[in-house]
Amino acid sequence: MSGSTWILIPVKPLAEAKTRLARLLGAGERRVLVQRMLDDVLAAVTEVAGITGVALVTADPEVAGRGRARALRVLPEPQPGLNMALRHATETLVREGAERLLILPADIPLVNARAVQCLLTVEGAAPAVTLVAASADGGTNALLMAPPGFLNPAFGAGSCARYVQVAREKGVEPRLLDIPEIALDIDRPEDLQALRSRPGAERTREYLDRIQGWARLRPAEQGTAMARQAS
Repeated sequence: MSGSTWILIPVKPLAEAKTRLARLLGAGERRVLVQRMLDDVLAAVTEVAGITGVALVTADPEVAGRGRARALRVLPEPQPGLNMALRHATETLVREGAERLLILPADIPLVNARAVQCLLTVEGAAPAVTLVAASADGGTNALLMAPPGFLNPAFGAGSCARYVQVAREKGVEPRLLDIPEIALDIDRPEDLQALRSRPGAERTREYLDRIQGWARLRPAEQGTAMARQAS
């Protein structure tokens, strides 16, 4: 891989995170879960060879402190909202010379350095776009762009297909990769069940084991997770 390459990870304020898990986990437990998932993601990306740096974009002081403690770049969130925050962060990194940018979410605890390295090495000459879709809702769990800012941030359900369309309209055929370690993000009880059956995510798994989080899942959610794995 060549050029200045940054990995950018947005993190919502912990008090707002993972509300769809409220039936299973209390507010304090959800805060800790997000931190453990972020720890798993950071453990993976900081082992990737050849990257220039890792940056967090967040308005949460606790998350910012954890980033600085790891000597990561922490970028502020000047306005509320994921996509606006990513846009400002991207502009900052471009002004400082970034030539490639990989945006990853903080809630993909199965990710490992090998998966990220694979993602980074398949890209061709700029302009180029590489994507990994979220398995649950067609969102985007990885967006690699060269140059950064080639596509405006527009994350959310169904965003992967929209990114593909916009890239093609701009004359670039995006690469769509199937990387299971990146495709699973944790938003719903069914996602936790899917996580339970796969190796990895050591920090997240240890926390859920400790609070007996798996035992709180309903049988219907376990069946939904198994059906998703079989499809």
